[in-house]
Amino acid sequence: MLLALLSAGLLGVFLSGCTAGASVPPFGVTPTVSVTNAENGSEIGNGRPTVSFDGPLVQRRVVLAVEADADLPALRARLEQRASASHLALTDISPDVLPAGVLEQGVPQLTVLLSAGATRDEARALLASDGPESIDSYFVLSVLVHDLRFVVDSADPTALADAVAREGILSDDLGNYGSAIGANTLEVSYLGALLGDDVVADVRGGMARSAGITADQVRVAAGTPGGAGVDMAAEPEPAAVVIADSDASHGHDGSVSATAATSPGPAVNAWSVYGIGLTVLLIGSVGIMIWTGRRRSAASEIEPEPRDRE
Repeated sequence: MLLALLSAGLLGVFLSGCTAGASVPPFGVTPTVSVTNAENGSEIGNGRPTVSFDGPLVQRRVVLAVEADADLPALRARLEQRASASHLALTDISPDVLPAGVLEQGVPQLTVLLSAGATRDEARALLASDGPESIDSYFVLSVLVHDLRFVVDSADPTALADAVAREGILSDDLGNYGSAIGANTLEVSYLGALLGDDVVADVRGGMARSAGITADQVRVAAGTPGGAGVDMAAEPEPAAVVIADSDASHGHDGSVSATAATSPGPAVNAWSVYGIGLTVLLIGSVGIMIWTGRRRSAASEIEPEPRDRE
């Protein structure tokens, strides 16, 4: 009984080691990337804040993220040329729009957003002429982005723009943004990761303080009017992502699936671990048998001899 229990325990320990060894491959390993069910409204994202400013202010767009050791300015210029030939527009954007599962592998050196209506196939085609010698891996994903404008009426919009810049609230909350000075208005544009309601409130409050008005007088409008937009209340919660290896030798395209992520760790061949575990199990079993046999021999030496029957 003791031998069976110990053997089962050892087997359980080593078999569990086989499953614990599975891991997400590093960013540099060429994965293929697409978003499972993204076309049907299932979106994965890098954590989703509470977003009330939705509808035409939120867009579903295709993003292209590239990991490369090549000359990035030259690569960016080639992408721009090919996009222009295909009547597409590219916008540099923060990697924050990418799913957390992608960013955990590393931050890509180049991340661009394609114009509204562009498809993932069109994004892949932009890299069709670049081989593995210039690109380590790339990701083509469908993501949700905020495309909006903060508008303030002002008699002196230039002075207001300077005051807003000095306060620093836009740099802190938005990072990259653009500004446009009109005859009697100041517009601040933002295109990037989804902003929570608290961030939008901070931006409106900061601009209002500089303008000497109330926060509700800072209007929030769509950066690209007329788009279908996204109803955030109807969007499912983002799922964790797993990055799968590609079987292709130079496959720079692949699959990010909306499944539970595996704990990171070194890649391990499960059968190798199983073989090592089985060997140790057998050695341990033999040792236990020898130890048990010696105990029995020692016990027989001190047992009283049976009496002779008269």
